[in-house]
Amino acid sequence: MNTGEEIAGIVVTDMAQALNEDLAHNESVSGILQHMQEEIERLKMENTSLKQDLSRTNCYQEAGTEQSTVLHCASVTQDEPSLPPEYSDFKDVFDPVKASVLPPHRSYDCRIDLILGAPLPNNRVYALTDEETKYLRTYLDDLLQSGFIRHSTSPVSSPLFFIPKPDKSLRACIDYRGLNKATIKNKYPLPLIPVLLDQLRHSTVYTKLDLRGAYHLVRVKEGDEWKTAFKTKFGLFEYTVMPFGLCNAPAAFQFFINEVLHEFLDVCVIVYIDDILIYSKNSEEHTQHVRAVLSKLKENHLFAKLEKCTFNVNKVDFLGYCLSPQGITMDVKKISAIADWPEPSSVKDIQKFLGFANFYRRFIAHFADIAAPITTLLRKGQRFLWTDEAAHAFQLLKQKFTSAPILKHPDPDLPFFVEADASQVALGGVLSQRDAVDGQLHPIAFYSKKLLPAEQNYTVAERELLAIKVAFSEWRHHLMGAKYPVTIFSDHKNLQFFGSLKALTPRQMRWLFFF
Repeated sequence: MNTGEEIAGIVVTDMAQALNEDLAHNESVSGILQHMQEEIERLKMENTSLKQDLSRTNCYQEAGTEQSTVLHCASVTQDEPSLPPEYSDFKDVFDPVKASVLPPHRSYDCRIDLILGAPLPNNRVYALTDEETKYLRTYLDDLLQSGFIRHSTSPVSSPLFFIPKPDKSLRACIDYRGLNKATIKNKYPLPLIPVLLDQLRHSTVYTKLDLRGAYHLVRVKEGDEWKTAFKTKFGLFEYTVMPFGLCNAPAAFQFFINEVLHEFLDVCVIVYIDDILIYSKNSEEHTQHVRAVLSKLKENHLFAKLEKCTFNVNKVDFLGYCLSPQGITMDVKKISAIADWPEPSSVKDIQKFLGFANFYRRFIAHFADIAAPITTLLRKGQRFLWTDEAAHAFQLLKQKFTSAPILKHPDPDLPFFVEADASQVALGGVLSQRDAVDGQLHPIAFYSKKLLPAEQNYTVAERELLAIKVAFSEWRHHLMGAKYPVTIFSDHKNLQFFGSLKALTPRQMRWLFFF
């Protein structure tokens, strides 16, 4: 396939030669990128507040009805969502009335274990506007009627306040920072999203389920309710179900939903907190998978929001990505948001932009290198000065995001290719596989890393070798035990002879053992 010296099962090839043979970022995705650009323009009129769109931890958007179509990953609005007939016997799972019934106590109840001797909060009541006061009364009445809260005589209290929703209505939030500071943290891990998405190879049909009021489907452990108490002008109340804002709520719910769906994980289901994706190789198999999952939800008093579910499609928006049998792309609404992002005017603005950009950095080659003039402005004690270099980097990143490629689903039955490179300030790499249809290399993921000051003093050869080492660390779960030798593309040809060098520095010796 390619010539080069093989070192420990790794084929090292001159990248310059490979690029001349079509192994650069090929033109096969140009048509798809053009289609994405058209989608961006079409969706600009639909662009909503980015802050509201990205918030997933403690605030969940209730308004809006979205469903992905078969042809596009853009969302469309439906006035009357309907359940496909093959799942009609599970309509109870989508019943909002039944979802408002107080769930039973289970072994998965949310515990709130306190740090011994830690001070507990007792905050004042926040002043509210007339509109907020009116909404507060409705909010309390609804939760009292459902049994989700009750009157309290707790010695602790956290304050309640409101933030506006995108539809201009109000969302009640409780400031549990004081309680969280005194809480022993639950270390149950949330899944790594890129690792979750690696499961989708060979899948062709998808169903997405969004659980209704997910946290309220889990009870607070009996005896711990007093710790959730919150103070209002109408009195002191405490939760009987898990409220939003608790530091351990995401971990507690992830543990619960993983236990409920454990037999389907890594088989046909991806779960990230309250978002469930069911994937299958064909329609017949998919119907069986969806019915099995809905059955488990019904058994465990879990309910989904029909207006936010998507059934039996071959493209779907999930966790900020658009998923299809062809691979993974950025959500076009997010691309549109970043295309319209205003130029930062403060350190806080830079942090917001980079927080968004870092989520999608796996789509961008040499991200750290490009962003270096911007990240430099975040140094502690440095005065903010937006330079021409930073402005150019900002515009270049926006351009890169709006032309990001499709990332192919990794296939362990095909050879892997690693392209690694280093500059004076950063490392970069791309993991690829050759498509069986067009014979071209298609990217699976990009990585980039800014060099530490000491690493910037390495020789060119050492920086290039470090880029390869970091690439193998980044994609260890794909490359270790790979079925075929891994081909490396590097523009430093002398690395072909690294394994046979007799005089190595201590650092190079350590790296040699890594390979």
